Amino acid sequence: MQGWFNRDEDGKVIIDSNGFVTITCEGNEENVVFQLHISEIDDKAEQMCFNVNGKDIYIDVVPFETNENDTEGDKIMVESENKESKDDKFNSTPTTSKNGNAIFPWCDASTKIFLKEYKLKKELVKHRKLKNMKRAYQEISYNLAENGFSVSPLQVENRYKTLKRAYKNMITHNRRSGRGKYICSYEDDLVEIFSNDIYDTKMNDEDDAKDPKELSPITQKNNSSSETFHMKTLQHNARLEAQNVKIIENLQSCQRLLKNLITSLDNKNKNSNYVPSGVLQICMEMRDIQKEANTRTEEQREKAKEQREKTNNLLEEIVTILKSRKDT
Repeated sequence: MQGWFNRDEDGKVIIDSNGFVTITCEGNEENVVFQLHISEIDDKAEQMCFNVNGKDIYIDVVPFETNENDTEGDKIMVESENKESKDDKFNSTPTTSKNGNAIFPWCDASTKIFLKEYKLKKELVKHRKLKNMKRAYQEISYNLAENGFSVSPLQVENRYKTLKRAYKNMITHNRRSGRGKYICSYEDDLVEIFSNDIYDTKMNDEDDAKDPKELSPITQKNNSSSETFHMKTLQHNARLEAQNVKIIENLQSCQRLLKNLITSLDNKNKNSNYVPSGVLQICMEMRDIQKEANTRTEEQREKAKEQREKTNNLLEEIVTILKSRKDT
């Protein structure tokens, strides 16, 4: 699938206030719109390929001239006495943002390592195995350094904030009716990280400012619906697990009975008073026991099937309610 940068009337790539460019793709089945951070784009390459939702999207990079009217954000400024051209913007020369902080040129490999480590460290902070997120950023920085990426804890935290803004922009845009769908890079990982706590206030000394305007009633209702859905899913899984435990117990009981019968047969074989007709009787008893076990197992399966159908119907109702709320 072919994608294009959104450009202004002069043909320059438009960069928003957060340092993201918008990519538009037109396909036979659907149109796709997603965002990339400017640090992920190699302006020297003629063409780049990104995998979005399992689809390879090819983007012609050249010419990559950016709009000069971008506001403050993550826009990169090259510190050079000779004022290097835009073609050298992403070279290894030191770069800073407008607020004076050094900017690390994040790539796909370093970002994937960051996301993996962030999910691990977040769980450690949640279970009080790490003091706070500040300590987590330090350990993530150390792990990145071990993989050949020299990144400071502040740069790691800034990367987290950048990805969080991209995810929030995508969610806000996609909730508005009459607009094309936005897809951001690393969407699956970002959904896993931010879906449940994107609107939570900062905790564990995490220095991420919160905008009060985001806590609207609609957002709170959506969060409540998401939590309800999550709880019902957990309850459903718990019921299925209990049913499986009962099935396992029944099977184990049958195994014990069979073992006892086998032992009984062995004892009768050793006994001189063994009567052949007793074998037939034992086999009939085993058959009856097996039938009863199969009947119980089938009943458990039917109950599990009915429970799954009820859960699916409930999920469909929740999705319908959420869609109707979005439309309104």
